[in-house]
Amino acid sequence: MGCENREVGSYDRRSIRDQLLLVLWIFVWMATLTIADKAHLHGWWVSDWAGVAGILLNVTVGLGMVGFFMHMLKRMDDLQRKIQLDALSLSLGISLVGCSAYMLAVTWGFIVDEEVSDMFMLMCLSYAASAMFMVWRYR
Repeated sequence: MGCENREVGSYDRRSIRDQLLLVLWIFVWMATLTIADKAHLHGWWVSDWAGVAGILLNVTVGLGMVGFFMHMLKRMDDLQRKIQLDALSLSLGISLVGCSAYMLAVTWGFIVDEEVSDMFMLMCLSYAASAMFMVWRYR
């Protein structure tokens, strides 16, 4: 059994390009988040206006990323769109249950040093795992 020699069509090229652009949007958004967070933490910016500007930049880039993702969903074929939407649904459920359990653990004192980034990480990891599971499920 040899490798199948398959040409890459225009839909495949567009899909690959869209995925790479989404990764770029995510990278830039995470960079603005990290810079704004570390700038405050390490005292790089001391004025309130710089903090507000960092937050606004992060929100603006984040909304651009969401808009690009929605645009990308519209360009996907039905199966890819179903995989993404199923993954989003599953990760939303996992995130809601996980955040509720985390909140109760904080309320009861089982977690003392709570961090919002813990919930952010749960959402990101649950989406990544859900997307991989859905790709495997519909293969």
